[in-house]
Formats: sequence, C-alpha cells, structure tokens
Amino acid sequence: MADTTGWRTLHHETVFASGPIHEIAVETVQLPDGRMIPDYHVIRLSDYVLVYAQMTDGSVPMLRQYKHGPRRVCLTFPGGAIEEGESPLDAARRELLEEVGCTATEWHSLGAFVTNANQGCNTAHLFRANGCQRVRQSQSGDLEEMTIVQMNASALRERQVLADIGLIAHVALLMLATHPLASAPR
Repeated sequence: MADTTGWRTLHHETVFASGPIHEIAVETVQLPDGRMIPDYHVIRLSDYVLVYAQMTDGSVPMLRQYKHGPRRVCLTFPGGAIEEGESPLDAARRELLEEVGCTATEWHSLGAFVTNANQGCNTAHLFRANGCQRVRQSQSGDLEEMTIVQMNASALRERQVLADIGLIAHVALLMLATHPLASAPR
C-alpha cells in the first residue's frame, strides 16, 4: 500500500471566493513517489449541521423543499450552515428551532463527516435530537419555500422515501440515527 501521508502542497492559489463559497483554489501537489499534480482543485464551503429530530409522539419532522444542486424537490432533515464562532451543537439547536419551530430534551452527536473525499468541501455534523416539541412557528428565512412533513419513523426507510431524500448526507444521517448501535446514547 502506498504512503499517502507524504502528499505535500507546494503552492496554493485562491481562484474564486464569494458568498457561500469560501474558496476554490488550485494547488500544486507533490505525491510521495515524486510525481507532481500542477492543478489539484480544492473547494471550501461552510460546515453544516443536520438534525434527525424525533418528536415526543415518535414522528420525525422532515422538510419538503427545492434544492438547486440536484434541481428538484427533496425531502430533507432540518439543518444549515454553522455560523462563525458557533459550535455545531448550537447550530443544530438554532436550525431545529428556525426550520421546524422545535426544541429537544436530548441531543446526541452522530459524528462529523467530510462531504467530499477529494476536494474536501466541508464537514457535515450529524445529530439526533429526542423529545422534540414544537414551541413556535418555523421562521427559517431561507430562500426556498419549505413544507414541514411529519413522518412515521418506520416509513423513513422505505425505498421511495430514500429516493425522495436523494442527498447523501441526509441518507447517512437517517441510517446513523436509526441504526441501533449508532443511535444509542453515549
């Protein structure tokens, strides 16, 4: 197996930065065997949180909303960008309140995962929130219109629901939050 710890960045040049795109850069990278890659692209976006929120009645609020990346309406979990200086848990609490108007009595981190192995992009911080109760109307302020859909937890793993989600970080959250070993309190 090749030594991958020896990748060296010899040059880093930002070629674009605007709005939610913190940086698109081109790097010159030297591999451990001496080969050079003169145009390795790196992308940095905001880290974000996603929340699997289980209500006190056992249902799970999902959002039906248009996502421009896949150019279709998707079924998503509440979540969003982590603001500067905000912890992932604080961002998860804020997003749950903003997007579905809920608070939770229990929070469990299910891990933090890089969303693109080659370019980096950002990290998704995944949470399970239990004992959720609606305390106000949602006030997300997002660009897209969203509809809150209360889902039966057992229906979430049906093939059509997975297709309706269609976003890997959201599917990963669903699987981690509903897997007996991953979702057990730590």
